[in-house]
Amino acid sequence: MKVNSTNIFSRASTINSISCWLNYLFAIPMIILGILGATLTIIVFTRQSSFHQNPTIIYLLAGAIMTAIHLPLIYLQSILVDGFGLGVFNTNDLACRQHNYLLYVTTVIAISFPCWAAFDQYASTSRNATFRHQWSSTQIVRSAIIGTNIFWSIVYLPMLFFSGIEYQTCVLTNRSYRKFNDFILTPLVFTIGPLTLILVFTRGTLQNIRTTALKNHRDHFTRQIRRMLIPQLFILAISGIPFGLQNIYFNITNDITKDDLRQSIEHLCVQIIRLFYHFNFVFTFYIYLYMSSEVRKIVRRLTGKFSKRNIDSLNTNMTVMQTFTGDDTSFDRVS
Repeated sequence: MKVNSTNIFSRASTINSISCWLNYLFAIPMIILGILGATLTIIVFTRQSSFHQNPTIIYLLAGAIMTAIHLPLIYLQSILVDGFGLGVFNTNDLACRQHNYLLYVTTVIAISFPCWAAFDQYASTSRNATFRHQWSSTQIVRSAIIGTNIFWSIVYLPMLFFSGIEYQTCVLTNRSYRKFNDFILTPLVFTIGPLTLILVFTRGTLQNIRTTALKNHRDHFTRQIRRMLIPQLFILAISGIPFGLQNIYFNITNDITKDDLRQSIEHLCVQIIRLFYHFNFVFTFYIYLYMSSEVRKIVRRLTGKFSKRNIDSLNTNMTVMQTFTGDDTSFDRVS
């Protein structure tokens, strides 16, 4: 019995180490790549004039801005707790309430915008001109973005009141609200809702494209946007299934006594699911870069300007140095 307990503890320790290394090797680089990608998305979408009036792009831009907020402020906190064992929101009640609230609000808002973008693609390809002009416009986009932020900020207000620390872990302390969140709200918001909206609007868009004979000079640009959006929607739909349903399992098994091995396995599964779900935040820019020649063109232009600026700055510095040293040899001749 003692040997068996020792074996279980040893295996649990090994699995816990794997969980930590997942955060070291994958989560931290993902956060860096995600922040860089979100920043580049904002730069690219705001620098190209043809993007400014496109409703789908504006939705994706709003998603990038929320990603730039979510990754360093929320996801990084989770990594510090699970990967480095820092207390952060597990030791301070106020930090716990703030973390749970912002965790849900920023995540849901960020995944709402690709769904809005899918709807815009459906609306913009509709055969009904009135519907198309009414629902695919910059005015609707602004209202939808503001409304989305306000709506989810209100929906998750109970998180501020029902979050607390139990057994050195930040959890929902109100059992009734926890059941509502785990069995209804989270599966609906993260799994059923996005999956349904993505399937309906993507199917509707494809049907509209097949039956609409309208051709114009923006067809190429529109296809570029669609190619950028579809892989993002696919990742969102697939990753949302385990992420939205995991809380049901933990709620059902909450009163079951679990040994160290089972707890370590569950913790590892949570880390993997969370990593997979954050593909939505991390890789969107790189999807845009791979799928869109327009984005690649803008990135090349920005890179060229940045390189030229650095060369000009280097030449200026060399000129200043030559002035002080009395060296009349030009930098170009030296190089």
